[in-house]
Amino acid sequence: MDNMKELNLNELEEVSGGKGGSKEILPRKEGFICYQIEKGDTLGKLAKRFGTSVAKIMDANVGLINNQNDISRGRYIYIPR
Repeated sequence: MDNMKELNLNELEEVSGGKGGSKEILPRKEGFICYQIEKGDTLGKLAKRFGTSVAKIMDANVGLINNQNDISRGRYIYIPR
């Protein structure tokens, strides 16, 4: 859980998503963690690690993740708390 970041709202701007998440840190979203994808991450592994489901991660990232395999290293996504 080292990648859970407390975000400074003053430094964030709304960003548009790219393939597999956003290239930029995402704005704070109540009830969610902004997570940077690491090598070897899958939505299934992340769901298990954070005690949620792939469906909930997908729902939290509409427009950022188009399908379960659409994540790439270095991108940011939301993970439900």
